[in-house]
Amino acid sequence: MEQGILISGTGGQGVVAAGEFLSEALFRAGYEVVNSRSYGSEARGGSCRSEVLVSDSDLYDLQLDEADILIAMSVPAYRRYIGRARKHGLVLVDAEVLNKLVEAERRSDVEIVPVPASETAVRLGNLIVANMVLLGALAKLSEHIELDRLKDAVKELMRPSMRDINLMALESGYASV
Repeated sequence: MEQGILISGTGGQGVVAAGEFLSEALFRAGYEVVNSRSYGSEARGGSCRSEVLVSDSDLYDLQLDEADILIAMSVPAYRRYIGRARKHGLVLVDAEVLNKLVEAERRSDVEIVPVPASETAVRLGNLIVANMVLLGALAKLSEHIELDRLKDAVKELMRPSMRDINLMALESGYASV
């Protein structure tokens, strides 16, 4: 098994953090993992992405050309990266983002799954945890990503003041799809 996951959004949405937590969870599950990230020099408000390559054997290709899984947290990110989703791939999109797209922007050759990430995060009390809602949904839809491993990564790496809300966000995302 080898899989490429591209998490995309706007600076300040927790895209880099989502990639780090996902990478840690996959590593703890025994997979080989490579994580890279790119964000505009303006940081907040600029384009941002995190790429996670995962395999059950050695990884030799360190570049993600096509993503098996694409997560889009903003309209600009969706528009910029939807072309990198592999045919028949999985595309998780914040439902609020999907509602802002015109029908012509939706690809019919990928599985697009709307996730109420922003809505759920606001209900939980902090929009910043929308990234974890999407990771929770990914755990439900992927056979390689386990919710418990994501929770373990949050418990280990998240600062204590944000730990509980992020765990709730993971669980809410898992239950939302």
